[in-house]
Amino acid sequence: MRCHLARTLPALLVSLAGPAAAAGDPVFIDGFAVEPPALSGITASQNVVRAGVGVAPLFWDERLAASAQSWVEQCVDVQAPAGLIDADPNRSVGYPWYVGENIFGSSGAVDVAAAVDLWASEAANYDYASNTCTGICSHYLQVVWSSSVRIGCGTFNCPRLTFGNSLVCNYGPGGASGQRPY
Repeated sequence: MRCHLARTLPALLVSLAGPAAAAGDPVFIDGFAVEPPALSGITASQNVVRAGVGVAPLFWDERLAASAQSWVEQCVDVQAPAGLIDADPNRSVGYPWYVGENIFGSSGAVDVAAAVDLWASEAANYDYASNTCTGICSHYLQVVWSSSVRIGCGTFNCPRLTFGNSLVCNYGPGGASGQRPY
């Protein structure tokens, strides 16, 4: 029994930030951004969720992916819930903005579609009119956060964890608590 916890196209993205933008703000992303085979479809799956609420797509970011991969390979689990990789407290270091994060763990193989489906299912807990959650909805909010334009993910098997087949996705810029996501 399995338990679960909680190739992009070439793109040209022009920032609307203007001349006051920080050096790390997305001005242009061009060429091909390729997800690793183990994560194939994770960007597109999240972009389907985003399109459903009228939010522009995410684009794969190699630097965010390298950061997520580095973290997931450390298999850190010292905080609750036990058996699931912890959030990376230093994920925003070196970026000009807060880096958002979603984590998924499975006792079976990592299935990127199942991870995105799990995060997206939290939409049922979110009320846009009041901008409140009943239960958990933070993973969903990060997926649909309109100012997030970059994504990078990593996956690794952490055998000592209950949900050791782990997936970490980093988002830039990450969502901000208390604001509307879109």
